[in-house]
Amino acid sequence: MHIKSLRLFFGLPLPHRQAAAIDVWRNGLALDGRLVARHNLHLTLAFLGSQPVERLGELQRLAGQVRGQGFELRLDRLEVSRHGLVSLGTSQPPEALLQLAGELNDTLRAAGYSLEERAFWPHLTLARQCRKHPAPGSPPDFAWTAERFVLFHSTSDEQGTVYHPLFHWPLAMPHL
Repeated sequence: MHIKSLRLFFGLPLPHRQAAAIDVWRNGLALDGRLVARHNLHLTLAFLGSQPVERLGELQRLAGQVRGQGFELRLDRLEVSRHGLVSLGTSQPPEALLQLAGELNDTLRAAGYSLEERAFWPHLTLARQCRKHPAPGSPPDFAWTAERFVLFHSTSDEQGTVYHPLFHWPLAMPHL
């Protein structure tokens, strides 16, 4: 079987320790929807959808042009949409995050990629299709330093969905 296209997106991966901590906290919410697997937790920067395999080299080159800065990302808000999406958000999006997403999206659009037109919404999806709201508890407070961004390939089969990191690019870390 020859693969002709890949379902792709750029995102920020979570360190394993943070993903585990978020997973434990989320399990305490007793959500009734489809949980995002712990190994798939991430923050999406740009969703590309299905792309021809031949464009991978171009995507590597374009992402390599983006000069983002590292930053601390603090997820401190539990967000629930009317469509059953439960996510972690940030009350104070770091300027470096907004700049990274903006530059990446601008670079991709300039190269002819069709991206969502809605404003960037920094969030980490915990579950989809939840019918009941989680009970209010102590507010979340998770933070980590974003040091790189990644091009992910999404695959699905009878076992579920898996996000495979294909390539990554470092973010310049400020000197302390």
